[in-house]
Amino acid sequence: MDRNEAHLTPIDLSALLTLYFVWGGAYLANKLAIASIDPFIMLAIRLGTSGLLLFALLRLLGWTLPSRRQVAGSWLIGQLLLVGGMGAVVYAQQWVSSSLAAVIVSTMPLWNAFFARFLGRRTRPVEWLGMVLGLAGVYLLAGEPDLKLDPKALLVFVGPVSWAFGSAISTRVPQAPGLMSSAVHMMGAGLSFTVIALLAGSRWHAPSTTSLLALVYLIVLAGVVAYSAYLHLLSRPLRPALVTSFAYVNPLVALALGIGFAGEQLTRAGLWGVGLIVLGVGLAVSGRGR
Repeated sequence: MDRNEAHLTPIDLSALLTLYFVWGGAYLANKLAIASIDPFIMLAIRLGTSGLLLFALLRLLGWTLPSRRQVAGSWLIGQLLLVGGMGAVVYAQQWVSSSLAAVIVSTMPLWNAFFARFLGRRTRPVEWLGMVLGLAGVYLLAGEPDLKLDPKALLVFVGPVSWAFGSAISTRVPQAPGLMSSAVHMMGAGLSFTVIALLAGSRWHAPSTTSLLALVYLIVLAGVVAYSAYLHLLSRPLRPALVTSFAYVNPLVALALGIGFAGEQLTRAGLWGVGLIVLGVGLAVSGRGR
């Protein structure tokens, strides 16, 4: 282990497990939430509420307000991670199954390695191999019926690219400290989705009980808890392979939930694509952590 890397603490382990299972379940929760709630309205409520709850809690605990420079930096990263990253995926889930969306999003570490190459970090041969295998898997998934239902379904591929770029530059942009950054990310994204919903003419209709329960899950667990866990891990001197390992655990959790509880299916070529992506991501993040 590199002398600058920290040992995994119980808090770090809890954060990892939270990302594995809570974010793995978030794809099915997204699908259930937008079944009767407009995607932009759902995202505005989800992220805006999560951000406000976290901000209020931090202020009650005595956290100081961030500077304008820190707010601006946190706002930028929040737009990349949540508006471009999460928003594109949730919008596409109107046509794409939760399991397929999770697998495509799992390519995020491959894009992260790609962007890191241009930010001055050397790319190892095993990472290039991982990227090639992952992109081959994406090619196989592109033939899935879900992605042919509507051209807008292809927006699902924008999500991991935007999230990876935001993650790659997050350490180079001044941000609010710790959990306060999470709050600013989510409040800023919630405001952006409110504007997008108004411009798109989105309308509120009485949601089903299932959609409301899914929204509560997304606000509390996937929003406040898991997103804060992710930023905690980013702030720790841990191996990148460990921090990004959720990217190839989430699709397996989402696949199990989608197939077991929502009756989702993938073609044989799609299952081969899943295998290649998981293998590619595993090689890329393990090569980065050496």
